[in-house]
Amino acid sequence: MKRSILVPLFLVIVLALATANTYAITIKYPFVFITHFPDEAESLGFTKGIVLQLGAFVTPGDSPVTEVTAKNLDTGLVIKLTTRAGVGKIFKGMTLFEALESGKYPASDPSKHLGVWEIRAKDEKGNEVAARTHRLDKPGEIPLVGNLKATGNPLTPTISWSAPKAGGYPPECKIRYAVRLLKSGGEQFYRSKYTNDTKHEIPEGVLKSEDIPNTYVRVECQCVDPDDKDTPMPVELTSQTFRPLKQALGQ
Repeated sequence: MKRSILVPLFLVIVLALATANTYAITIKYPFVFITHFPDEAESLGFTKGIVLQLGAFVTPGDSPVTEVTAKNLDTGLVIKLTTRAGVGKIFKGMTLFEALESGKYPASDPSKHLGVWEIRAKDEKGNEVAARTHRLDKPGEIPLVGNLKATGNPLTPTISWSAPKAGGYPPECKIRYAVRLLKSGGEQFYRSKYTNDTKHEIPEGVLKSEDIPNTYVRVECQCVDPDDKDTPMPVELTSQTFRPLKQALGQ
């Protein structure tokens, strides 16, 4: 008799735990860094200049996300994050919430907002989850990369560039790169893995002939803080270099 009572109770507990794990709201890759967008990036929908990029990737559970906020734990500043369009093809299943959308970054002087930020997400059922960024403590900027070009087969081109000169950024920075292809800030359709090399070949099947006239190449140069080994996004500074693919190919 005791066994018949315990078995259903055990099943109820297992099902409850499984449901909680499956439908929980989650935050991944909370980030904060200072980035340099050149003037030409404005025509693609980005905010030009030296700005603070702040946000996280949120995956809802069984209830829609109603609010995502960021609080600077050093200054107490709280801002509401908004969704960023155009990343669904790259980051499948996750929604990017950030402060950069529509120019809603905290201030024109990012150096006033250093430190650790706590990202907090809530859903319609009242569930709440939080995650913290690494400590942003290296104000400054990284120069744009140079000699950005594309060679070889136009549909599988090798994108290459020259590294920023040493001395133009904090010496403790560990430099790495990522290559993206986009048609606008809201339509980015390819991103490479991070690399220490200054070239990257676009895989077969990413580009079609009709893409070449209206595609831009974007090379992101990152300064990674080697002291922040325990955080998923220890990026301090970035620069974003853009060039039309057709121009990079010399056409």
